[in-house]
Amino acid sequence: MVENKNRNLDLSKIKVRMAGAGDIDRISFVLAASWKTAYRGIIADDYLDSLKNDRWVDFLTEKLRDNAVFSMILQDNEEIIGASVLAESEKEGQVHLVSIYLLPDKIGHGFGHVFYTGIENEMRKRGFAKCVLDVLEQNKRAITFYETHGFADTLTETAAVIGEQSYICKILEKEL
Repeated sequence: MVENKNRNLDLSKIKVRMAGAGDIDRISFVLAASWKTAYRGIIADDYLDSLKNDRWVDFLTEKLRDNAVFSMILQDNEEIIGASVLAESEKEGQVHLVSIYLLPDKIGHGFGHVFYTGIENEMRKRGFAKCVLDVLEQNKRAITFYETHGFADTLTETAAVIGEQSYICKILEKEL
């Protein structure tokens, strides 16, 4: 059961579920739309402007087919409004939250909390004891979201190359 912290959300119309092959196009659309908003001012505009809605279709098709990742989606009234990608870590009992995004107009309304709670429930159900993620150090909104949900900074950083630029990512973790 997902807790409703935002009294304006009608939880009867909201569902967090595992994604299937038929969801890949919509997942890619959610990721592209989210990137264009979430990373504006952080990642180069020309890179964001060049993102196509099908940018992640081939990646997701291959990785989901090979069970290299699993994906969960958030639906509101049957419309997919959120997408996440997770991968089992090389460390036993650890899962890597590769991505979690909402459509830009759904941010700030409580959907993110509902979505993350559903994802965390699935991680626990699968037997994971720890979740790790990388977040761009300039993405303060995301860092605040993760910290609110119990993630802590490991004081470890990694580099991410996006387009032709290199960015610093913080590594956050949470015991489940």
